[in-house]
Amino acid sequence: MDKKSMDFLAKVSLIEGISLIVLVFVAMPLKYIWGYKIATMVFGSIHGFLWLLFLYALYDARKKNNLDNRFVIKMLIYSVIPFGFIPMEKMIKQFNGKIEKKEGEFVNA
Repeated sequence: MDKKSMDFLAKVSLIEGISLIVLVFVAMPLKYIWGYKIATMVFGSIHGFLWLLFLYALYDARKKNNLDNRFVIKMLIYSVIPFGFIPMEKMIKQFNGKIEKKEGEFVNA
């Protein structure tokens, strides 16, 4: 088990989630209400890069921690929902708790 990959996933998911909120609730109204097309171009590009980074972090965490398909699918679904980073954080914390518990068992054995 690799806690570093899960911590990286947690950080990236938080940043990606915030970028989605900015895109949906700031940049899109700027474009469609006030006509600033550049807002979605800039924030959309930033969010797209961060989402690709999130996909890499999820792949890396899955490979290093042998995550099951349900976990990965839930993370992917939450990644496209505004404020989805909140349940993602909870899932990652629960998984990290399992890692710490298993590491504690190895230390005491």
